[in-house]
Amino acid sequence: MSLPRLALTALPFLALAFGASPALAHAGHEHGLVAGFLHPLMGADHVAAMVAIGLWAASLGWQRGWLPPVGFLAGMAGGIALGLAGGIGLGFGVVETAVAGSLIVLGAMLAMAQPFRAAVALPLVLVAGLVHGLAHGGEIASAALPTAFGMLAGSALLHGFGAALGVASARYAGALRFGGAAIAGFGALMLLS
Repeated sequence: MSLPRLALTALPFLALAFGASPALAHAGHEHGLVAGFLHPLMGADHVAAMVAIGLWAASLGWQRGWLPPVGFLAGMAGGIALGLAGGIGLGFGVVETAVAGSLIVLGAMLAMAQPFRAAVALPLVLVAGLVHGLAHGGEIASAALPTAFGMLAGSALLHGFGAALGVASARYAGALRFGGAAIAGFGALMLLS
């Protein structure tokens, strides 16, 4: 692959990794279906996680590629429910640290480009979804059901975007590894800030 093509392929990953504001704050704290849908689209940490799941799904192929998004969304739905019920006693800082940690793990899994057994991968995906769901669910104050449904739908859209990006970059051998490294690096930056 030529260097200009590799650089062009890397642009979306770099935008994810370095496009967040220092506070990682984002809009979408209103409530209702549309606000819930927009919420995951407005935070670089959430976008990076959802795209990572989609990239991973694309790397698995059509027969097993549905597992990471479905597992993540199931974990996320459970996390939203826990967040709405008052959480599990973790403070906001702990949840945000866990979100950053999930980016490091998901990014590292992509960067290694190794096939992971479902018995290992699915629990990791469920926990990552649970953590992101806790972060989302703790931010919902009213119109809980439509807001939560919108958050899940917005996340699914980002999974689809990540899968499409993964399919499009599949012919570039290092693109998936580079994307994973960028996502893991972004998670590490979140931990440091």
